[in-house]
Amino acid sequence: MRYRKKSTAVLASVGVITGIAGAIYCYKSRFRMSLKKYTQYALYMAVLDDEICRNELEGYQIDHEEIVFPPKVESLQYRYHLFLQMNRKKSKAQVLQEIAEMEKRLEVSKQYADAPKGELEVGIV
Repeated sequence: MRYRKKSTAVLASVGVITGIAGAIYCYKSRFRMSLKKYTQYALYMAVLDDEICRNELEGYQIDHEEIVFPPKVESLQYRYHLFLQMNRKKSKAQVLQEIAEMEKRLEVSKQYADAPKGELEVGIV
């Protein structure tokens, strides 16, 4: 009788420890960053992307039609929701890496802002 009580207590302890470990694993794998940081990063990426695109493409022409962007309010809202959706399964480190790459690209794209505009060719690769 004493033997069964001890084995039941040991099994219960192992079960509790396994449950706690499982909960920690689920928490770490599901919640990669806080919601506040996640939304801030998505908005920052939207602003960076919008500025890069405007620097690189605004004023150029494709098939004799000038590339025109919508107002920033509309463009940023669309891009914000796009980055929210794209970054759902990414870790904080991955998002920060992408932001660093976008910041570098923004610096490079600034050279195109004042460059003379011309005709762009579109082709399928």
